Amino acid sequence: MTQVNDFEKMLIQSNIHLIKLYFSISKPEQARRFEEIKSNPLKRWKITPLDEKAQILWDDYTLYKQKMFEATNTKLAPWHIIDANKKTKARLEAIAHILEKIPYQISTQ
Repeated sequence: MTQVNDFEKMLIQSNIHLIKLYFSISKPEQARRFEEIKSNPLKRWKITPLDEKAQILWDDYTLYKQKMFEATNTKLAPWHIIDANKKTKARLEAIAHILEKIPYQISTQ
């Protein structure tokens, strides 16, 4: 964590567009998704042993997530937190944020 901000600053100074997105879901929504994956034979491959422990470790993950935000959310490279309980809405918000942050020009030719 002590090197993250300096590394991100170097990336930005090298003309790299750095966008930090965090897709946040609630504990109940995560549990619902895991149950859906477990019950669907076509999706079961997606779940890992670490995913299985995620609900148990939720409070620990939340603590470390907050520490990460506190240490790495800077004016130069801020985090953009997206409510990801609704997947489609979250994806559209991410796309809109990227389009807002990356300069682009539409060619008329």
